[in-house]
Amino acid sequence: MSSFMGGTFMKLPTDMMVILQESATKKKHVASRLCCTLGPSSSDLQTVCDLLLSGMKMARFDFTWGTIESHQETLDVLREAMKRTQTYCAVLFEAMGREIVVLNRPKEGIQLQQGQTVILTCDKTVQACSTVLPVSMLSTFEGQGLNVGTSILIAQYLFTGSDTSSAYLTVEKVAGISCVCRVNNTCKLEGVQLTVHMTDLSLSNMPALTDEDVKNISTWGKKNQIDFVSVPFVHTGKDIEECRKVLQDCGLTSTQIMAKIEGVEGLRHAEEIIQAADAILFSRGNLGVCLDAEKVFLAQKRMLRACNLAGKPVYVTRVVDTMAEAPRPTRAEATDVANLVIDGADGIVLAAETFRGKYPVLTASTVCDICRQAEEAFDATGFYQSSMEALGLYKLAPVIQKAEALASSAVRLAEKSGATLMIVFTVTGRTARLLAKYKPRQPILAVVCPTPITATFSGMRLSKSQATLPRASSTECFAFQGYGSTVLRQCLTYRGVIPIMPAEDLAGSVELLAYAIGYASSQGLVMAGERVVISQCPREYSGNVLSEAGVVSLVQA
Repeated sequence: MSSFMGGTFMKLPTDMMVILQESATKKKHVASRLCCTLGPSSSDLQTVCDLLLSGMKMARFDFTWGTIESHQETLDVLREAMKRTQTYCAVLFEAMGREIVVLNRPKEGIQLQQGQTVILTCDKTVQACSTVLPVSMLSTFEGQGLNVGTSILIAQYLFTGSDTSSAYLTVEKVAGISCVCRVNNTCKLEGVQLTVHMTDLSLSNMPALTDEDVKNISTWGKKNQIDFVSVPFVHTGKDIEECRKVLQDCGLTSTQIMAKIEGVEGLRHAEEIIQAADAILFSRGNLGVCLDAEKVFLAQKRMLRACNLAGKPVYVTRVVDTMAEAPRPTRAEATDVANLVIDGADGIVLAAETFRGKYPVLTASTVCDICRQAEEAFDATGFYQSSMEALGLYKLAPVIQKAEALASSAVRLAEKSGATLMIVFTVTGRTARLLAKYKPRQPILAVVCPTPITATFSGMRLSKSQATLPRASSTECFAFQGYGSTVLRQCLTYRGVIPIMPAEDLAGSVELLAYAIGYASSQGLVMAGERVVISQCPREYSGNVLSEAGVVSLVQA
């Protein structure tokens, strides 16, 4: 049973014996996307290579900690790993934004006792100790929404629920630059960074990006032509506009924005944020502090459904926290990951598990295995029908853009014809995103073409020689700069999309199609004689139509 604004799309196994049999999906392409936070446990070449081979499609560089130099070293390692594994990976820059951290900490950590009092202060010159903790960002606690009884969590950067280094506080008094709190548990505050999470705290009067964020984007980000910027604690669509202007001023016009929904203000303005951003990160770590525990699942399902209907990729954090310390997830965590896939999440973000965890590679492969299994149970037909009905596209005269009509028709044709694969020719990645919006069961092979083509593929059947994969050098396949490769890496964030970029001399439509089918065949995505749906939407750029008409066709490999 599914509803317009939320539901579960799942096909149950025929009987229990199907579950008890050994899984046959281990080598199958995993459609769900995996983003890994790179850090102390995952910055060496071998580990990064293994993460790529395990399924990492996006690498998160979190500037809440570390230096530009350390992040550059890790990015250089990632690029070398991509070359060695012949695997693409998108780069996600995470800004500090409205994140609040403890300042001036001693190296030995800070011991707190249950029942004691500790004062949070906006005086950034104070040395942190067991009685006073100076915090960043805030200049005063008054007028920020904090009240007596408000809950505050101080935790190790990328904290997990089982951290013994986390302090749970309750506000007892708010006075100017000081906030007096009662400590509810005995702990030792330690780690690479201590972040402060305050229930009901209002930071709307603060910019979405700090001066340091703007500096890092304009230097490190521009130098490395980053694919995504993640903006923490987004409150309204104006925060996205602010970040977009920063990117434009830096010349990063192709860089996309991922908005982190991790507070009450973000939930209040979720619809406008979804429309303004290129992708959404549903950050359950901070939301788990701001919301009552019994309300988190409602916010999650509502957010997933809203993003799905808008066609915006949506990622979720905090999935296998225990794997930061243990080689196996809990039963609840494994079920949680599977349910995210069933409910329409495009991807998973691993934080502490790969940043400072003991088993980064095992965690990545385990999460991908769970996603792969869940995808087998995903009811793609039910999801498509529910989405079409919710969007009002089953009406006799629906209001629909041409690109949307072509994408939905291509997905329907693929299902009705029993096609094994979908191939899309795209310039900006938009066509691939629109196809991925409907979560088809078929993989979507996105051929990223810097120069678009206009062709009709209907009724074509390629000969064996035509379907031979053209040779491409590693330089052609892994050009890290340039518009085309940026689009390719951004396509990696769409569930089910496999992007490729042909050599520049493949200009003809038949050559490009042969290249795509040859690649798909080499990867086991399609076999000779199987049906393939081809999709290409019309594009406009600077007033010129690049491809005069949209194409949705059926061919045989």
